[in-house]
Amino acid sequence: MTELTEQQNEAMEHAEHSAHAAESGDPLTLRVTLSIAIMAVIGATIGALGETEAAHTFVEKNEAVLAQAKASDAWTNYQAESLKKHVYDLGAAIAATPEAAQKLKDQSDRFSKEQPDIQATAKRFEADVEERGKSADRHFERHHTLTVAEGIVHAAVAGASIALLSRRPKIWYGALLLTVAGIILAAAAYLI
Repeated sequence: MTELTEQQNEAMEHAEHSAHAAESGDPLTLRVTLSIAIMAVIGATIGALGETEAAHTFVEKNEAVLAQAKASDAWTNYQAESLKKHVYDLGAAIAATPEAAQKLKDQSDRFSKEQPDIQATAKRFEADVEERGKSADRHFERHHTLTVAEGIVHAAVAGASIALLSRRPKIWYGALLLTVAGIILAAAAYLI
């Protein structure tokens, strides 16, 4: 059986309070407690989205580090091939016989042909590093925005609770507006 998160438990608790409020027969109490339960679910949903974005941030950063290691390996291989080519060029230049010089030159040519592919591979990995970094930044920005949106909705829950205790509908209306603001901010995290 899956355990509920603290936010999910809180939402369930608010739903239970709504059920008790329905029994009281007071329309304001019923509306406010029902809205509190809905706000808690909205807050929990936004919080879960924020945690998902945080996880994506870590995955993208890890993938960027892996791609950077692969790019470094490819550039090391490129440098090794370049060094081998120069050694064979030098050997061809000082070879005692034309046959030996040609063998060394053939080896040098082989390394020359391999280098562009190795270089292209290294550049692909470097491009992947850059793209992964940008993706991680986008996920982190979403996470930050969703965290703020979740905080706004939690403030709305608190405001609605105060409205319930003080029996002031205007505070409840303000809490409803805060909830809408939190939803809009959460949606904006995915639109911007």
